[in-house]
Amino acid sequence: MRKFRVSGFRFRVQLLIIGSVAALCLAGCGAKGALRTPQGAVPEPIKDLRGKAGKQGIDLTWTRPTRYVDGKELNDLAAFVIFRKEIAKNCPECPAPYRQLEMVNVEDQQKFMKRKQFGYVDQAVQPQTVYRYRVFSKLMDDSLSDPSNEVEVAWRPE
Repeated sequence: MRKFRVSGFRFRVQLLIIGSVAALCLAGCGAKGALRTPQGAVPEPIKDLRGKAGKQGIDLTWTRPTRYVDGKELNDLAAFVIFRKEIAKNCPECPAPYRQLEMVNVEDQQKFMKRKQFGYVDQAVQPQTVYRYRVFSKLMDDSLSDPSNEVEVAWRPE
């Protein structure tokens, strides 16, 4: 009879352990909420990239994106990646690849007031040369937005 009580006690202890492990597995961790597709977790593309020839080079300006493509507020913007391609003087229709030119870091993540306008001056330009630019937004996880609108600028020193 004593053996029966010990095995019953063991059974209850094992059941308690199994129940605790199951509860921990079901609880999980992290933020709860609707799942987001990877495509929805990228910033909206920049739509207002502007470029003009300046004294020091080509001045690029754009507005900071504020939302992801799924409409949620953007909160992990890390940088902007600027790409440039040079249009060949003797063959403007010939395809030319975009190459990464520069990365402009966003350093106001923890601040109350966030910078709304960004810019960059491309000083590595040649006279009488036409350049095209695109800017991508980069998140903390290194994912990139779709490209901005394209701007074309010819640099002519003053």
